[in-house]
Amino acid sequence: MKKMPFALCLLLLAAPAFPYQVEKSLTLPAEGIRALEVNAGAGSLRIEGVEGLSSIEVDAEIIIRGAGKDRVEDFMDNHLRFSLEKIGERAVLKGYFQFDGFPRRFSGDALCNLTVRVPKTIDLAVDDGSGSMAVVNIRGDVSIEDGSGDITVRGVEGDVRVDDGSGDIDIRDVTGGLRIDDGSGSMTITGIGGSVTVDDGSGDIEIDDVGGDVILESTGSGGVSIGFVRGRVIR
Repeated sequence: MKKMPFALCLLLLAAPAFPYQVEKSLTLPAEGIRALEVNAGAGSLRIEGVEGLSSIEVDAEIIIRGAGKDRVEDFMDNHLRFSLEKIGERAVLKGYFQFDGFPRRFSGDALCNLTVRVPKTIDLAVDDGSGSMAVVNIRGDVSIEDGSGDITVRGVEGDVRVDDGSGDIDIRDVTGGLRIDDGSGSMTITGIGGSVTVDDGSGDIEIDDVGGDVILESTGSGGVSIGFVRGRVIR
Protein backbone atom coordinates (compact mmCIF):
# COMPACT_ATOMS: atom_id res chain seq x y z
CA MET A 1 0.00 0.00 0.00
CA LYS A 2 1.38 3.39 -1.03
CA LYS A 3 1.68 6.00 1.66
CA MET A 4 0.68 9.61 1.04
CA PRO A 5 3.64 12.00 1.25
CA PHE A 6 3.75 13.89 4.53
CA ALA A 7 3.81 17.29 2.80
CA LEU A 8 0.65 16.43 0.84
CA CYS A 9 -1.11 15.39 4.04
CA LEU A 10 -0.35 18.77 5.58
CA LEU A 11 -1.62 20.54 2.45
CA LEU A 12 -4.93 18.68 2.49
CA LEU A 13 -5.44 19.28 6.19
CA ALA A 14 -4.78 22.97 5.76
CA ALA A 15 -7.07 23.38 2.74
CA PRO A 16 -10.21 25.39 3.54
CA ALA A 17 -13.62 23.83 3.15
CA PHE A 18 -15.47 24.86 0.00
CA PRO A 19 -18.22 27.47 0.51
CA TYR A 20 -21.68 25.99 0.96
CA GLN A 21 -24.48 27.96 -0.68
CA VAL A 22 -28.24 27.45 -0.57
CA GLU A 23 -31.29 29.58 -1.41
CA LYS A 24 -34.44 29.84 0.69
CA SER A 25 -37.68 31.81 0.25
CA LEU A 26 -40.54 33.07 2.41
CA THR A 27 -43.90 34.66 1.52
CA LEU A 28 -46.52 36.31 3.72
CA PRO A 29 -49.85 37.87 2.62
CA ALA A 30 -49.68 41.62 3.27
CA GLU A 31 -53.37 42.16 4.04
CA GLY A 32 -53.76 44.03 7.34
CA ILE A 33 -50.01 44.69 7.66
CA ARG A 34 -48.93 48.31 8.07
CA ALA A 35 -45.24 47.85 8.89
CA LEU A 36 -42.37 45.43 8.34
CA GLU A 37 -39.64 44.90 10.93
CA VAL A 38 -36.44 43.38 9.59
CA ASN A 39 -33.80 41.81 11.83
CA ALA A 40 -30.75 40.96 9.71
CA GLY A 41 -27.18 39.99 10.53
CA ALA A 42 -24.09 39.62 8.36
CA GLY A 43 -24.82 39.83 4.64
CA SER A 44 -26.32 42.17 2.08
CA LEU A 45 -29.89 43.46 2.34
CA ARG A 46 -32.11 44.94 -0.36
CA ILE A 47 -35.70 46.05 0.29
CA GLU A 48 -37.81 47.23 -2.63
CA GLY A 49 -41.35 48.54 -2.71
CA VAL A 50 -43.43 47.15 -5.58
CA GLU A 51 -46.62 48.82 -6.78
CA GLY A 52 -49.67 46.55 -6.45
CA LEU A 53 -47.86 43.74 -4.63
CA SER A 54 -50.19 41.95 -2.20
CA SER A 55 -47.59 39.98 -0.27
CA ILE A 56 -44.17 40.26 1.35
CA GLU A 57 -41.64 38.14 -0.53
CA VAL A 58 -38.19 37.22 0.78
CA ASP A 59 -35.34 35.48 -1.01
CA ALA A 60 -32.27 34.48 0.99
CA GLU A 61 -28.87 33.46 -0.32
CA ILE A 62 -27.11 31.63 2.49
CA ILE A 63 -23.34 31.17 2.29
CA ILE A 64 -21.25 29.26 4.83
CA ARG A 65 -17.46 29.11 4.67
CA GLY A 66 -15.21 27.07 6.92
CA ALA A 67 -17.56 24.22 7.87
CA GLY A 68 -17.26 20.70 6.47
CA LYS A 69 -20.06 19.51 4.22
CA ASP A 70 -21.08 16.86 6.74
CA ARG A 71 -21.66 19.54 9.38
CA VAL A 72 -23.41 22.23 7.36
CA GLU A 73 -26.99 20.99 7.83
CA ASP A 74 -26.58 20.68 11.59
CA PHE A 75 -24.92 24.08 11.65
CA MET A 76 -27.88 25.69 9.85
CA ASP A 77 -30.46 23.92 12.00
CA ASN A 78 -28.75 25.14 15.16
CA HIS A 79 -27.78 28.67 14.18
CA LEU A 80 -29.82 30.04 11.25
CA ARG A 81 -32.79 32.22 12.18
CA PHE A 82 -34.95 32.63 9.07
CA SER A 83 -38.65 33.38 9.55
CA LEU A 84 -41.44 35.74 8.49
CA GLU A 85 -44.56 36.09 10.61
CA LYS A 86 -47.45 38.46 11.22
CA ILE A 87 -47.81 39.97 14.69
CA GLY A 88 -50.84 42.24 14.87
CA GLU A 89 -50.44 44.84 12.14
CA ARG A 90 -46.70 44.15 11.82
CA ALA A 91 -44.74 41.62 9.84
CA VAL A 92 -41.46 40.50 11.43
CA LEU A 93 -38.64 39.11 9.30
CA LYS A 94 -35.62 37.40 10.83
CA GLY A 95 -32.69 36.56 8.60
CA TYR A 96 -29.41 36.04 10.44
CA PHE A 97 -27.11 33.53 12.11
CA GLN A 98 -27.16 33.34 15.89
CA PHE A 99 -23.49 33.56 16.81
CA ASP A 100 -23.79 32.41 20.43
CA GLY A 101 -22.74 28.79 20.89
CA PHE A 102 -20.90 28.31 17.59
CA PRO A 103 -19.39 24.84 17.24
CA ARG A 104 -15.84 24.89 18.59
CA ARG A 105 -14.31 23.72 15.32
CA PHE A 106 -16.02 26.42 13.23
CA SER A 107 -13.63 29.25 12.33
CA GLY A 108 -15.20 30.51 9.10
CA ASP A 109 -18.04 32.89 8.42
CA ALA A 110 -21.74 32.66 7.62
CA LEU A 111 -23.72 35.14 5.52
CA CYS A 112 -27.43 35.56 4.90
CA ASN A 113 -27.99 37.83 1.88
CA LEU A 114 -31.61 39.02 1.78
CA THR A 115 -33.74 40.40 -1.05
CA VAL A 116 -37.15 41.63 0.14
CA ARG A 117 -40.10 42.84 -1.96
CA VAL A 118 -42.94 44.64 -0.19
CA PRO A 119 -46.04 46.70 -1.04
CA LYS A 120 -44.93 50.31 -1.58
CA THR A 121 -47.19 51.71 1.15
CA ILE A 122 -45.61 49.81 4.03
CA ASP A 123 -43.51 51.36 6.84
CA LEU A 124 -40.07 49.86 7.45
CA ALA A 125 -37.98 49.37 10.60
CA VAL A 126 -34.63 47.72 9.89
CA ASP A 127 -32.08 46.45 12.42
CA ASP A 128 -29.03 45.27 10.48
CA GLY A 129 -25.69 43.90 11.62
CA SER A 130 -23.20 44.26 8.77
CA GLY A 131 -23.09 44.33 4.99
CA SER A 132 -24.41 46.66 2.32
CA MET A 133 -28.04 47.78 2.43
CA ALA A 134 -30.40 49.32 -0.13
CA VAL A 135 -33.96 50.58 0.42
CA VAL A 136 -35.85 51.80 -2.65
CA ASN A 137 -39.37 52.91 -3.64
CA ILE A 138 -41.17 53.05 -0.29
CA ARG A 139 -44.18 55.32 0.43
CA GLY A 140 -44.07 54.82 4.18
CA ASP A 141 -41.60 55.89 6.87
CA VAL A 142 -38.20 54.19 7.03
CA SER A 143 -36.12 53.64 10.17
CA ILE A 144 -32.67 52.03 9.89
CA GLU A 145 -30.32 50.93 12.66
CA ASP A 146 -27.11 49.57 11.16
CA GLY A 147 -23.83 48.34 12.55
CA SER A 148 -21.54 48.58 9.53
CA GLY A 149 -21.74 48.61 5.75
CA ASP A 150 -22.79 51.05 3.05
CA ILE A 151 -26.40 52.30 3.03
CA THR A 152 -28.33 53.42 -0.06
CA VAL A 153 -31.84 54.90 0.12
CA ARG A 154 -33.84 55.98 -2.95
CA GLY A 155 -37.39 57.13 -3.53
CA VAL A 156 -38.95 57.22 -0.05
CA GLU A 157 -42.16 59.25 0.30
CA GLY A 158 -42.19 59.27 4.10
CA ASP A 159 -39.63 60.27 6.74
CA VAL A 160 -36.25 58.53 6.99
CA ARG A 161 -34.16 58.00 10.11
CA VAL A 162 -30.73 56.34 10.07
CA ASP A 163 -28.58 55.35 13.06
CA ASP A 164 -25.34 53.98 11.62
CA GLY A 165 -22.06 52.78 13.07
CA SER A 166 -19.78 52.89 10.03
CA GLY A 167 -19.98 52.85 6.26
CA ASP A 168 -20.87 55.29 3.50
CA ILE A 169 -24.43 56.67 3.32
CA ASP A 170 -26.12 57.77 0.08
CA ILE A 171 -29.70 59.05 0.41
CA ARG A 172 -31.63 60.66 -2.45
CA ASP A 173 -35.19 61.57 -3.35
CA VAL A 174 -36.96 61.54 0.02
CA THR A 175 -40.26 63.42 0.25
CA GLY A 176 -40.29 63.73 4.04
CA GLY A 177 -37.63 64.67 6.56
CA LEU A 178 -34.30 62.97 7.23
CA ARG A 179 -32.27 62.43 10.39
CA ILE A 180 -28.87 60.72 10.41
CA ASP A 181 -26.79 59.74 13.46
CA ASP A 182 -23.54 58.38 12.05
CA GLY A 183 -20.26 57.15 13.47
CA SER A 184 -17.95 57.19 10.46
CA GLY A 185 -18.08 57.17 6.68
CA SER A 186 -18.91 59.63 3.93
CA MET A 187 -22.43 60.97 3.51
CA THR A 188 -24.25 62.11 0.34
CA ILE A 189 -27.72 63.63 0.77
CA THR A 190 -29.73 65.15 -2.07
CA GLY A 191 -33.35 65.72 -3.01
CA ILE A 192 -34.91 65.87 0.47
CA GLY A 193 -38.37 67.48 0.73
CA GLY A 194 -38.30 68.16 4.47
CA SER A 195 -35.56 69.12 6.89
CA VAL A 196 -32.23 67.31 7.31
CA THR A 197 -30.60 66.76 10.71
CA VAL A 198 -27.09 65.31 10.94
CA ASP A 199 -25.04 64.15 13.93
CA ASP A 200 -21.79 62.78 12.48
CA GLY A 201 -18.54 61.47 13.93
CA SER A 202 -16.23 61.49 10.92
CA GLY A 203 -16.30 61.51 7.15
CA ASP A 204 -17.12 63.97 4.38
CA ILE A 205 -20.68 65.32 4.16
CA GLU A 206 -22.32 66.51 0.95
CA ILE A 207 -25.85 67.97 1.10
CA ASP A 208 -27.85 69.48 -1.77
CA ASP A 209 -31.44 70.25 -2.81
CA VAL A 210 -33.17 70.35 0.58
CA GLY A 211 -36.70 71.73 0.93
CA GLY A 212 -36.51 72.45 4.66
CA ASP A 213 -33.72 73.32 7.08
CA VAL A 214 -30.31 71.70 7.39
CA ILE A 215 -29.38 71.21 11.04
CA LEU A 216 -25.80 70.12 11.70
CA GLU A 217 -25.70 69.01 15.33
CA SER A 218 -22.16 67.67 14.93
CA THR A 219 -19.93 67.13 11.90
CA GLY A 220 -16.86 65.63 13.58
CA SER A 221 -13.89 65.36 11.22
CA GLY A 222 -14.24 65.62 7.47
CA GLY A 223 -15.30 68.23 4.96
CA VAL A 224 -18.83 69.64 4.70
CA SER A 225 -20.35 70.80 1.40
CA ILE A 226 -23.85 72.32 1.35
CA GLY A 227 -25.61 73.26 -1.87
CA PHE A 228 -29.16 74.55 -2.36
CA VAL A 229 -31.26 74.73 0.81
CA ARG A 230 -34.70 76.41 0.88
CA GLY A 231 -34.66 76.82 4.64
CA ARG A 232 -31.94 77.70 7.11
CA VAL A 233 -28.54 76.11 7.69
CA ILE A 234 -28.06 75.73 11.44
CA ARG A 235 -24.69 74.70 12.85
